[in-house]
Amino acid sequence: MIDKEENFRKFINLQYVKVRRVAAVGSLILLMINLSLTAYPYIEHRFGQYIFGVPSTYIGIPVVFVLIGVLVLLLAHIYVKKMEMYRTEQHAEIKYNPFSVYAFSPFEEMMYTNSIVPLMKGLVHILPEGSEERKKLKEDAEKFERWCRLGYIPKEEFPQNLMEYYITDKQQRL
Repeated sequence: MIDKEENFRKFINLQYVKVRRVAAVGSLILLMINLSLTAYPYIEHRFGQYIFGVPSTYIGIPVVFVLIGVLVLLLAHIYVKKMEMYRTEQHAEIKYNPFSVYAFSPFEEMMYTNSIVPLMKGLVHILPEGSEERKKLKEDAEKFERWCRLGYIPKEEFPQNLMEYYITDKQQRL
């Protein structure tokens, strides 16, 4: 059962994730606007007062804005593609994401429950009666079906060599 403290924690984490998703792009746009408005007065004398009959500020500030945006995109491309600096972040996202480690997403749970578990149970009947393989497959199918009902792999059944990735002690559905 999930207690009120857990619901509050989930609510706060959800708000944090929402802000984090928007904050990077929002901050970047605000930075570009700020730099455009700050840098333009220093280069205004190069444009003159009017460009094509339009006050130069109406053209100059958007040009500086676009140039800063292109520079940021170029640096992002170099950071991600050339220097490959995203690998450790990607590894951390995988390692600390319960759905990629021990919990099933709704789609995975549906897929396993409706296809993999029946397939395992069907294979049990094909194997010879009384064989070790049949007994092992039947136990594995029952264990896997139980995991699907729970929505996660219980900590005591999680493989020992992967235990460092099991990041929570709460035995409950996420």
